[in-house]
Amino acid sequence: MEKICIFTDSASDITHELAEKWNIDVVPLRVTVDGRTMREYYDITPEKYWDILMKSQDFPQTAQVSIESFMEQFLRAKNTGCTHCVGILINGEGSGTFQTANIVRDMFYEEHGRDMVIELIDSRCYSYTYGSVAVLGAKMRAEGKSFREIVAEMRSRVKGMKAYVGIYSLRLLRKSGRVSGGAAFVGEALGLRPVAVVFDGAVDVVGKVRGDKAVVRKLVDLAVRDAVDREHQRAYVAYAAVPEEQIAKLEKELLAAGFAGVERCPLGVMVTTNTGPQALGVIFRGAPHE
Repeated sequence: MEKICIFTDSASDITHELAEKWNIDVVPLRVTVDGRTMREYYDITPEKYWDILMKSQDFPQTAQVSIESFMEQFLRAKNTGCTHCVGILINGEGSGTFQTANIVRDMFYEEHGRDMVIELIDSRCYSYTYGSVAVLGAKMRAEGKSFREIVAEMRSRVKGMKAYVGIYSLRLLRKSGRVSGGAAFVGEALGLRPVAVVFDGAVDVVGKVRGDKAVVRKLVDLAVRDAVDREHQRAYVAYAAVPEEQIAKLEKELLAAGFAGVERCPLGVMVTTNTGPQALGVIFRGAPHE
């Protein structure tokens, strides 16, 4: 009989409540800011991290999941009697986490044999775009689906997951060098808000809107354009330190646009280190990439 372990990394932005409810293990990425190194998910909450980003003059440095964390994860699964293990991880083009997981899997097999099957999935995306797929896998496990069915569905589903993110301030982008000081100054003066797409291993700016109020309308328009079968899928509002009225408005307009339901998910360390804490996004299922 199969006993299946499902895990993800902390950049999936899965909440403690969901991880505990669905018995999903979480391995942490790390961030160093103001001389302190913290494990995402375990040592700091998204809300506390947003506050640090708002106040700190230091630019945070992030680090992938460590070799030790992956080995501990595999050993814990084996020692609890798991016969199979599947992990879905942060975009391999943007982090060394997926590559490290594969190296540690080979080390584990050499030391402990191949009695426990380990499947690793490169999500090619960020945040709850793949955190939601970890939850999907856990729900299938609870329904008694086989390991093969779970892995196949997770691999298929993540190919269509897509996110659009509106960025309300260019301060952190300027500090990181992703936007020049002059461009940031002009952008802020004109009230320009970049909107980026996260899909198939890439993050690209797809446009700019003028003023905070235009961000929600743009996110809804893009989600409606790209979502498949939206009357049968749930959309996710990915939020950071933006006004509650903006979050609630996005929820309301997504429901009005025909999505079957809407849930909130906080944006964690890995996304907000790049976007800044003033960001709001929508996650949904679109047409899969090849």
